Amino acid sequence: MSKVLFVGSGAFGEPTLRMLAERGQCVGVVTGTDKKAGRKQRLTPTPIGACAESLGLPCIKTDNINTESSIHDLEFDAMVVIAFGQKLSDSLIEQYDAVNLHASLLPRWRGAAPIHAAVMHGDGETGVSVITLASTMDAGLILASESTPIGEEETTGELHDRLALMGPKVIELVLNGERTDLTQDESLVTYASKLSREDARLDLSERNEVVARKIRGLSPWPSCHLVIGGVDCKLLNARAVEGSGQVGEILENKTIACGDGAIEITSLKPSGGKLMTWQEFCNGRSINVGDFCEVPS
Repeated sequence: MSKVLFVGSGAFGEPTLRMLAERGQCVGVVTGTDKKAGRKQRLTPTPIGACAESLGLPCIKTDNINTESSIHDLEFDAMVVIAFGQKLSDSLIEQYDAVNLHASLLPRWRGAAPIHAAVMHGDGETGVSVITLASTMDAGLILASESTPIGEEETTGELHDRLALMGPKVIELVLNGERTDLTQDESLVTYASKLSREDARLDLSERNEVVARKIRGLSPWPSCHLVIGGVDCKLLNARAVEGSGQVGEILENKTIACGDGAIEITSLKPSGGKLMTWQEFCNGRSINVGDFCEVPS
């Protein structure tokens, strides 16, 4: 049974790390350093750092894995890299048998935000791919993959959690030597760039399907916002529906008019409030037909 060094920071890798730990295959973890977080700006470990601690695994925290000499003191056969956020040098890749779990069906959606991109572009399916590490981002050989349909009203957060649970199976196949070694077709490559809060600014003049997919695709982060009834609301889910009116207008059935069609908000979180349905939000508030929603400046 191969011994593995787990390299990662984001929560996407947690199910795979737990699987490797339960099987006694993980000799240690490399993750990012603790960062200040929350209103009190307390130093907080990465999700993988916290997971490693709970599992009692040795954990190396670093801002640059390529200069971390303590890695070479560990004995392992393979390096599993998932949602790490640091680029491994060519010399490190060449020195160890390193594989990466990526949240898309490569070569579609290379890059930092593949799940967001799949939802926002209305892809019918996505999946996970295990690849070799290469000097070009996400361009390695495809060693294994598994696909899954994307739900009609599934958010990025929900899909993220489902895909993360698919990771252990494909990683296990590769570590057991069941590899396909497929070269990616460069003519089919698409990119999912890193997102910022500015990318979450809505344009209600677009088609209803585009607006609804953007809300779902950027939920729960960076999250789209609308000012509704004077309240800044974080939109967490929405669907495209029939309807017509001026852009941003609240229609008879309390849907919101877009450039073409309308959207129905299904869940949201008002500023200072809790997560709630649209009906719960409207109860006790003066949300009137003919009022207009605004995109926060």
